[in-house]
Amino acid sequence: MESSHMLNMILERTSVRNFEKEKQVPDEVLEKILLAGIRSPSAGNIQPRTIILVKDNAVKEQLFELCERQGFMKNAPVWIVICVDLHRHLKAAELTGMQYDYTGMLPYTLAVLDASLSLENMVIAAETLGLGSVIIGSVIEHPEKVKEILKLPDHCLALSVLCIGYPRKKLGIKEKWDRKVIVCEDHYVDINARDVSEYWKKSKTNDLKRGGKEVSEEIIEKFTSERNYGKTYASHYKEEFVKATSQKLMEFLRKHGFLKD
Repeated sequence: MESSHMLNMILERTSVRNFEKEKQVPDEVLEKILLAGIRSPSAGNIQPRTIILVKDNAVKEQLFELCERQGFMKNAPVWIVICVDLHRHLKAAELTGMQYDYTGMLPYTLAVLDASLSLENMVIAAETLGLGSVIIGSVIEHPEKVKEILKLPDHCLALSVLCIGYPRKKLGIKEKWDRKVIVCEDHYVDINARDVSEYWKKSKTNDLKRGGKEVSEEIIEKFTSERNYGKTYASHYKEEFVKATSQKLMEFLRKHGFLKD
């Protein structure tokens, strides 16, 4: 594949929530996607991540319940759970005659980074092979339940579910913050009210067009004034939800050996 074609594929990639349920992913294609996840970069080559390919319908049903019953999931033929996994590294050390404490904030953070790199590699691989995908993060909200469902050992945390399949329909790409906001030189540059206003207007215009809705200056002004950036995200990520889920996650990390008081 030409490098320019691959780059365009990355730049134009968007999440898919409309899969061809009847079209299965061939085993040889799936193996390439999994290999991409295995071959992703890893700090110190410790590889603190585990990929769980979910095939059992009973397991899928339980995960589906925890993922807010998002209907499109059931049309995706491939479900992959990516886990932050310090267990394997600790067990391998023990099996070769060494017990040591590779836990705490640094190993946990590196493991999240490594798992995320593996996840993104699989996303890109799926795209290059003509498939679509969507990352679902809801499992992180229920760490204990997912641990039980997937029979995870201590020092192992399910980070997200990746659903893959052949797209029935792809929407246009989503708007992102401008380069001048995301990319800073030499030091951090803060945003101002104009940056937020410009981004929000472009983002909501894009969302309406992607949804096939009529777009006019009047509609956009009304929409962005009623649902501004702060109001929208504050209603989606409610303070009580963020605090409660964060506390639940911290308790899980302490209980199962990632972090110590």
